[in-house]
Amino acid sequence: MLMSGWGTNWIYITESVIINRSLAHTAPAVYGRCDCGSSWKCTQSSRGMMGGCYALESLLQTALQCFYDQNCIDSTGTFTKLDIKLLEMSQYKSNTTIEMILNNLMVEEYTINSSYDKYYNECSPSSCSYTYVKSHDKTEAALSLISLYGGFVIVTRCLAVIIVKIMYRRTRRISPQTTEQTT
Repeated sequence: MLMSGWGTNWIYITESVIINRSLAHTAPAVYGRCDCGSSWKCTQSSRGMMGGCYALESLLQTALQCFYDQNCIDSTGTFTKLDIKLLEMSQYKSNTTIEMILNNLMVEEYTINSSYDKYYNECSPSSCSYTYVKSHDKTEAALSLISLYGGFVIVTRCLAVIIVKIMYRRTRRISPQTTEQTT
């Protein structure tokens, strides 16, 4: 797993940090019951903003309502919150995560405005033609012959089995014999 530059997913164990040229040991950061050693999606809420193993994953798990709350964004007032009235016009509710919005490609609504009449009036071609050229190459011819041969072999085998069974039944048929008695 990659180590975050902010130390949010792995923590250095201070007792063993580079003593006598030994390696520095790390332990996975723990968020709630989830540790970053087993999952990179671990997050935990901190005043509404999610924090976790990776900054991007934390941002994706944060709900929209956080960006409309000054304490959640920045308690020092450096950044300003968004206007809540904008959210009222959106299809997304305040508990929608950033990940859900990105999965919908940030689209509020899809509208289809197609007018075939306008299209044909604008283009209005005087004539329309197309050509279709089909060429037979050697590979296609070889495959056709092989498939015809394969089909012929299958049909011949089936017919041979049927003919053999019919001939076998005729030769094994019991014919009544008449015997004459002399008295």
